[in-house]
Amino acid sequence: MRFFAATAVYLSFFWNLILVVGVVIGAEYALPRAAGGQFESFPNFIRLIYLITTAVVVYQLYLWDRFIRGHKSNKYRIVKFFTYLGVVGVVANLSSRSTYERWNAIPAAIIAISFYKQSKDVRKD
Repeated sequence: MRFFAATAVYLSFFWNLILVVGVVIGAEYALPRAAGGQFESFPNFIRLIYLITTAVVVYQLYLWDRFIRGHKSNKYRIVKFFTYLGVVGVVANLSSRSTYERWNAIPAAIIAISFYKQSKDVRKD
């Protein structure tokens, strides 16, 4: 079961990275799946926001990878913050006007749950 869960988390991160990088570079596949699906081309301020989001997702992936490889972490607050950020991401995706973007709530929920689980493990230490 642990292998399946870890694979689901890695795939969710992979999807998020493909999506946010797609917004940054203005890829057509990202248009209906990000920023409410309301743009025909992404404005520069949206690209900047998604560039920052890319950095956050890469850092989340780094923390998750260290956790899954058994490295101890003492970053309880950042892990808890990423749990809450994931919940906000799920709500934001579910409330989107774009039906394609609503599907992004699934990987967001997987990542939020994984950080919740990680926060429980970090807190035990």
